[in-house]
Formats: sequence, C-alpha cells, structure tokens
Amino acid sequence: MSNRLNILFLPRWYPHRYDPMPGLFIQQQAEAVAAECNVAVLYVHADSQAANRYEIDLSEENGVHVVRVYYRLAAERIALIAGFVKIWRFFRAHALGLKVLRSFQPDLVHVHVLTREGVVALWNKILHGTPYVITEHWSRYLPASSSFHGWFRKIITRKVVRSAAAMITVSGTLKEAMQKFRLKNRDWFIIHNPVDTRRFTIGEGHSTGDRKRFIHISCFEDRPKNISGFLVAVKKLAEHRDDFEACLIGDGPEFRMWKARAEEMEIPVTLLSFAGLKEDEYLVNEIQSSDFLVLSSNYETFGTVVIECLSCGIPVVATNVGIVPEVINGDNGIILPPGNQEALENAIDRMLDKCRTYNKQKIREQVASAFSKEKIAGELVKIYSACLRN
Repeated sequence: MSNRLNILFLPRWYPHRYDPMPGLFIQQQAEAVAAECNVAVLYVHADSQAANRYEIDLSEENGVHVVRVYYRLAAERIALIAGFVKIWRFFRAHALGLKVLRSFQPDLVHVHVLTREGVVALWNKILHGTPYVITEHWSRYLPASSSFHGWFRKIITRKVVRSAAAMITVSGTLKEAMQKFRLKNRDWFIIHNPVDTRRFTIGEGHSTGDRKRFIHISCFEDRPKNISGFLVAVKKLAEHRDDFEACLIGDGPEFRMWKARAEEMEIPVTLLSFAGLKEDEYLVNEIQSSDFLVLSSNYETFGTVVIECLSCGIPVVATNVGIVPEVINGDNGIILPPGNQEALENAIDRMLDKCRTYNKQKIREQVASAFSKEKIAGELVKIYSACLRN
C-alpha cells in the first residue's frame, strides 16, 4: 500500500491556454511536490472567449494531474448582476472541477493565493473535513502595493487564514506585512519558491568581450517592476560610457509602451535591446550569457529571477525587496533602497566595473541547495504530514 499523500493544489494563478507565465512558480512547486506525493491541480480561469459557459481541460504535466476549468464571463449589462453571475460561475467552476477529481480524494488541500481559493478550501473542509494549508505569494499586503482593501474581504480573509492547518509565505517580508492586517495562524512558516538548480547552472557561454551585458527580467508592469527607473538609469549610463549592453527580457501588458518609450528617450539601440518572452532553455541561455542581473522593483514578495541568476553564478544588483535581503551580500551583488533613482544608477555603474571579479562557483553554492526543488518539496511534505497528524 502506498504511503504517498494525495495533495490537491488550488491556485489563483497558473499557466493556462492564453499565457504560459502566470503562476509559473506555483506550477514548479506542484511538480516538485509530485516527486514525493500524488499531486492534482484544480485551476479556474475566467474566459471572455469561451465558446461554452464552462469548458474543462484535463492534462498530465510532469507527473501532475491538472484540471483547468474555463468559465465564460457574464454578458449582463447591469454591473451588479454581472458581478453576481461571475462569482457564481467561479464557484460553480470549482464544483465541476472537484467533481472531475472525485476519485482523487485529497488528504490535504494546498491553496495558493488568497482569498477566493481559500473560501473554496474552507467550504470543502466544512463539507468533507479535508484540512488545508495556504501559501501566499501576492504583494497586495506590502505597504508599497497597498491594495488589500475592503472590510468584508479582510473579515473573510482572516477567517480563512485562521481556519487553515498552516500558513506559509514565500518571504519574511510578506509574513510581517500580512500579520499587520491581523491575519493570524498558530503555525506560520516561511517556505521559499523552488528553482530548478539543475537547469539554472553555470554555463559555458558567459560574456568575455569588452562589452558587459546586464539583463532585466520582468512581466513589464511599471508599478511593481520600475521599468521606467531602469530605462532612465540606462539613459544616464549611456551619457558617459558605452561599454555595455542592457537587455530587457519578458513580456506583459506594458511591453510595447516601454519599448516605444525607450525609442522616444533616444537610447542607442546598440546599448539597449528588448528580447521579449524567453522560457525554458532560452531563458537559461540568456542568463548564462550575461554578466549580471538588475532587479529595479519597487516591491516583490519573492523575486524568483534573483535565485535563478545566482544559481547560474551571475551577480545581482537589486533593490531591498522580497528575498533580496536574505540572499544578496558582498560576495554576490549590491543591494540598494527601492525608489532611489540615483542609487540605482550608481549601483549599475559600479557593477559594470566589478561584475567579472566575482567567483561564479561561490555565488552558486550559496543558493543551489537552499532553493532546490528537492529541498522545498521536502519542507512542504513535512508540513503536510504534521498537519495531518494534528
């Protein structure tokens, strides 16, 4: 008889048929846990293009059974009615997905991102007695984001968090921010996002020419990622040196706008490029062929790209957000305060002069074991087991 636990992931974000990037770190966590547990994922997505009211997509992805339920948005013209129908269809989509997964019979539910997924897990606990744990990734609790609003939302979120068997955040910064909103749980843990440290490793194709290459990787939203500040820094650097190439990697809602803005700023195309979305080995190659990463964010809950670059032996210039204060030191990068444009420009300028003096192997060794899939999966399974024993 197998001793493997059945774990059901309920994520608010997950890669879907329109975009492979949302919740990629949750997908990686599910696949990591699947090495030790039987894992199923139920993901619900509002879809204005759905042909039917509900569409169910089943797949097996790297050892994980994934059920995606797409539900059509309400067409009612009255906003109040449309909102009510949307909420109804959201929960109805979950009911349909759980029906599909009826034979799976989870021992425990793992919620990723509050609040509505937590309500689903709480209701399932009331009906079937299945305990749940929560991992929060959302930055809305952070002072710089300040988007956790509404008295009703706060009451429901407090109830959901209090009723969970355990609460997990991906960084200490996020834990502190949530607890300031009186979100309480007796068993609170900090478990980082995993990184595939076998894939993100020191490469052979690192830069050796006269020009230093630094990269910025993000989802192209200026409010959290500070694309504007990064471009201004590149513009300033271009006024007194031309021994570098800056490359922005990724895609997002503001990609075209910032690419056009860079042209308006007349930043030389020889010094700045936009690579677009890079995934899998293409992303690894981009990192390995660079001299350093610049994370210019105003706020982050974690900052997976920081760990990916460190795992490749690449130093990092980063604002003091998310996981940064826990992993960046004098041996692997430079930390600066968020929102300080002059500090950002000076830090990049300094890193251009010293980036090739770092010990790549030493940089990698500091994170390779601590953030590996095996390490993170093992920590989660211990929490699952403890919750079930209690």
